[in-house]
Amino acid sequence: MVYYRATDGSGYQWSDRAITRELGQETVKAGVPITRRVLSVSGGRTYITVEPQQTAASYSAGLRQKYVLALTLSAAYILVYLLIWGVMLSWRRR
Repeated sequence: MVYYRATDGSGYQWSDRAITRELGQETVKAGVPITRRVLSVSGGRTYITVEPQQTAASYSAGLRQKYVLALTLSAAYILVYLLIWGVMLSWRRR
């Protein structure tokens, strides 16, 4: 993991998963600044950091798309399972 902290003392931080420890160390040695957009979560002192081109709407739309895909795949798996189970049950009755 490579941890980033805001240089202005605001307390914002962000982490990125490095593939290997050596790659993480190279990233730190390079000292390349990272630009992130900070979105605060209403109702608390919580925040998230996103890519600079993302907005709150695009971030939530991406999450929604990811979760709808996961639910769709889960539902398809259950339907295929029930279909196979029904076919097997009908074969046993014969």
